[in-house]
Amino acid sequence: MPKKSFKDDMNPALQFISAPEEASEGADDGGPPAGYKKNPKYIENKSRRVQLLMQPSLHQRIKARAELEGKSFNDLANILLEEALKK
Repeated sequence: MPKKSFKDDMNPALQFISAPEEASEGADDGGPPAGYKKNPKYIENKSRRVQLLMQPSLHQRIKARAELEGKSFNDLANILLEEALKK
């Protein structure tokens, strides 16, 4: 029995693989204007892990609110802390 050849368009697996979308020229990716560099001092690309002790009742209230809002406990805790610091 001859060996099957799956070259170019003959490969059946290609029908399940999407082609990468071409990046359009001049697309605004939210980066700095031409000629400017991003300041690494103001770029946050890592998260910090914090161990926090709280009363079980407070934990349950935050967990219940997060479930109502469709958020994770962590996301809601970050939102609440940001709001508290804005005041």
